[in-house]
Amino acid sequence: MSKQFNKIYFVLFSSILFALACSKESSFESGIGLGGLASGSLKDSVGNCQNIVIKGTYAVDTVLTDSNYVTVTATITSAGKYKIYTDTVNGFWFRDSAYVLIAGTQTFKLKGYGKPILPIASNFTVFFNTSYCLFSITPTGTGGTNGGGGTGVTAPSGDYFPISTNSSWTYDNTRLGDTVKYTCTNTYISGPISGQTYRLFITNQSDSLLYRKDSLQGNYYQYGAFFDSSTVFEYKFLDDKLPLNSFWETQEFQAISVGVTYNLKVRFTVDAKNVSYVINVNNIDSVFKIRQEVYQKQTGGLFSLLSAYTQYAYYAKKIGLVWTDYPNYTPAFSEKIRKWKIY
Repeated sequence: MSKQFNKIYFVLFSSILFALACSKESSFESGIGLGGLASGSLKDSVGNCQNIVIKGTYAVDTVLTDSNYVTVTATITSAGKYKIYTDTVNGFWFRDSAYVLIAGTQTFKLKGYGKPILPIASNFTVFFNTSYCLFSITPTGTGGTNGGGGTGVTAPSGDYFPISTNSSWTYDNTRLGDTVKYTCTNTYISGPISGQTYRLFITNQSDSLLYRKDSLQGNYYQYGAFFDSSTVFEYKFLDDKLPLNSFWETQEFQAISVGVTYNLKVRFTVDAKNVSYVINVNNIDSVFKIRQEVYQKQTGGLFSLLSAYTQYAYYAKKIGLVWTDYPNYTPAFSEKIRKWKIY
């Protein structure tokens, strides 16, 4: 079984990027020069949404200021008047409207308006001409000062898996004998099966991973496969509101090994919460320990534990995943956090 940050097939990932990152909407009439509407697209020449960067700090019940804005990249094919805007989500929105004088790839600044109502993932759709793309902002749970020019969004106080842009985590992997770095990008991708929007993580080992969270409910999700040959679906890997010894399970899914199809499910159990560990000389507190076990469906419908695949994941408040342990693998190995940077 793959590590907690499970690998997504490149072909699947590429198809999601191509098919779902940008789509068609109703068209506008375009004209020539300043007398008409500018034409262009938020997507690049191969159909992928271009760069979107979130600026400022977002807090519940705090009115957005000039420091709250989003920059988007668009390719202009003809000059004229343009309007780039988002829908209104959770009490706030973004827009920009003016004239563009030259064609080419350009960056536009969309000013923020309104104020966040709830500390939940707010999934925006940004529109320009006949294209649209997606991004998400999770406001913090209490009001605060909006900083000027900061990149990304501050992690909420109870956040056990930050997904803010450019945040990164570096681990010592004992199986590889090397470090593995995970970085949260500013790219958002829609899962074709779940219909949810996920933040793209990449690694220095060429892996791509998709995550989302519901901070208000304390739920954290991944979209991917447990095995390279298994079903792709969304599953919850952490619930920070559950008491000790609580558990939940994934849906039943299939995996193929040596031409044989197996029906499996995975159970997650809260083994410890709000405990402290010393990990690579780092004193880390407020940690959840989650046991992850794989069960195989037997004849008659009963499930039996495949103990060789049991692993343990440790999540720290405001940091994220700090340690993954695979004691029953052959050979046993672990990933322990070396350093991190949260935006």
